[in-house]
Amino acid sequence: MERLIGDQAGIDALRSLSKTNREFLKYLITEARSNSDHTAAFQAEDGTKYKLKLDLATGQMEVSPAD
Repeated sequence: MERLIGDQAGIDALRSLSKTNREFLKYLITEARSNSDHTAAFQAEDGTKYKLKLDLATGQMEVSPAD
């Protein structure tokens, strides 16, 4: 099973951010774990906003455009 699913542009942006700053990805995951809705927001280098939703049961992370 793929651990990272959802919007491909958002996934690419998250992967790009994690290559330049691995600690930021760890922060996002920690933030999603601690939020009541299990989400964390991030912004791509081009300014597009996304949210990361963590499924605590499976560990799967879904990326989608922010509302």
